[in-house]
Amino acid sequence: MPKQDPVPLPYGSLQYYQAHYILKSEGNENDRFLARCKPVTRGRFGSKRIVGVRWTSADKFAEALQADAKLTEMLKEVMLREGEIRVDPLTDHIRIYGKWVHEDAFFNQTMLEIADRIAWHIKARNRGPGNQS
Repeated sequence: MPKQDPVPLPYGSLQYYQAHYILKSEGNENDRFLARCKPVTRGRFGSKRIVGVRWTSADKFAEALQADAKLTEMLKEVMLREGEIRVDPLTDHIRIYGKWVHEDAFFNQTMLEIADRIAWHIKARNRGPGNQS
């Protein structure tokens, strides 16, 4: 009789998904929008809370996102669940995404509003300082 593995690998697809918010941007300057947001926390385990967020980027784009108080307040609500938010530019579009989540918590309205606010900052920087409306 063959020996059976006590911890077999799961078969089939797992119930984890990652939402990507896509912003179409056909500029040759998309590389300046590479950014990452990490939470600043206090406490441990059950008493862990978010006290702030920190954007990192090679360009001044992170400074613009860090200065937005409304975006920071929205991020404080979801960063314990999301863990990290990334803005990833490609040649013809820019992706905004968080971590993989279980299918029960896949759609998050606050995360959609956060991605919309980040997209607004990207569009404002693409328009330039003289063309903002």
